[in-house]
Amino acid sequence: MAPLSIRNWLHGLVRTIPHFWGAVFFLGWSASLGAIVTAPEHVWVLRGAALYQVFALVVVVRGFFQYRRELKFLREFQHMSVTLDDLRQLDQDKPFQRPLAAVGRIAGFDRAILFLVDEEGEEATSPAAFNLPDQVRQTLRLRRNESPCVAWEVMDLNEPAIIDHPARHPGVHPQIKELLGDQPFALAPIARGGVTWGCLLVDRHQSAAPITDDDLLQLQVMADQISITMQNHALHQELLLKAQLLEDQYRKVQRELSLARIVQENVLPREAPNWKGLSMASVIRPARFIGGDFFRYVDGCRRGRHLCHERRCPGCPNHLPGVLIGDVCGKGIPAALVMAVVNSLFGEKIDRFSDPARILHEVNQSLKEYLGAESRFNSSAFLGFFHPQDRKFVYGNAGHDFPLHYVAASRETIPLEGTGTLLGIFRESTYGSGEIPLLPGDRLLFYTDGLLECLEAGDENADGFLILQEFLREHLGDSADACIRTLTQRIEAGPREQSDDITAAIVVAE
Repeated sequence: MAPLSIRNWLHGLVRTIPHFWGAVFFLGWSASLGAIVTAPEHVWVLRGAALYQVFALVVVVRGFFQYRRELKFLREFQHMSVTLDDLRQLDQDKPFQRPLAAVGRIAGFDRAILFLVDEEGEEATSPAAFNLPDQVRQTLRLRRNESPCVAWEVMDLNEPAIIDHPARHPGVHPQIKELLGDQPFALAPIARGGVTWGCLLVDRHQSAAPITDDDLLQLQVMADQISITMQNHALHQELLLKAQLLEDQYRKVQRELSLARIVQENVLPREAPNWKGLSMASVIRPARFIGGDFFRYVDGCRRGRHLCHERRCPGCPNHLPGVLIGDVCGKGIPAALVMAVVNSLFGEKIDRFSDPARILHEVNQSLKEYLGAESRFNSSAFLGFFHPQDRKFVYGNAGHDFPLHYVAASRETIPLEGTGTLLGIFRESTYGSGEIPLLPGDRLLFYTDGLLECLEAGDENADGFLILQEFLREHLGDSADACIRTLTQRIEAGPREQSDDITAAIVVAE
């Protein structure tokens, strides 16, 4: 059992000087031809030259047929490679039948048997064979520790071998010896990437032709091609399994996100409340399945709802209708979770206090305590209460985009600027309150920064804030619902992929 590395070295040595041997052959042929032409009277020279010409003719003819055999091998091997490249081939009932037939056809072997190792690496069985009855093939089992076996040696060393006299070789498995007798055979490992899949056994029991080193090289090339295909198939199956797992996880996440969206939609307003002297409408469009923007119509109380015993907010003289809008940094699930916390904190504080500045302060303290000192999450928020009896609007702005106040009397559009920093950044943050008169015909437009980005999309010089001011002036005659419908149409006409959550609301004083 000569190592393949030595044979490769010898073949490489011969191939390093092909031009030298070609030059020697050509010079000899030229000299013999010249001797025939120039010295016909020298009999021995003439005979030697003629003999060399015959030798040259034999070499050329032999080279021609060798070239044809190699060309046939390359064509058949290419066809075999194309067949094996189709990974679906290995998912059929008899995936190796065609490759094994190609092995016999290409290299002239009468029989080819494929052995594959089980997952434990302790037994090799034959799933397919060429020119061997299935009844015989199914009985072939090579156990590693059962007896000395040259097939396991070939697979362990990852080196092919030629067994010239199986009957006298101590490492030939009894089943192989019974099957082949003393007929020479060859073995080639099927291994790739440190993984041994099995081995390939071939013989020429019908033609009784010897198995040469060139045959062994061709066999190893074909075994390598089979091993590449098996490795690719294993990777393909692994990828399919991972893809299936990812798809299952994706569906599970989608179901959970659907439930989360239902919960979030129940928290956010579905329709505007019926407040006397006010009409309003809103739109909320998350960039993803769920988002970090929030908007609510809130019911405040001059006394504090936890102390009020009227239990009839809309008709109570202490009732303070209000709006809450904000934007948690980030998008998706993390932002939605923080948004739920912020919403819950606002609900708790609005029940206890009526001053927007105090509520923002309390929410900031609780949020910072909840998120911890190392948290990078923060949220903007704008909270305002309408005072119907005093015809005024009292608000607090914690780092939120400035809402727009359209004053009907002066036809001006005034931004409601910030009265404090973002929530959840500094525990020491302080917040103030602002107050504006809200007379019939006045309008308030609330929004998040996603709306500005949407209006600015496609135009580097656009200013979303100015566009909103112009929009507010252009639709003074429209109701709150009509304004929101028009704004929604502009949003839908914008970029197909929404980069940020979009929230907008309009309140019209009547």
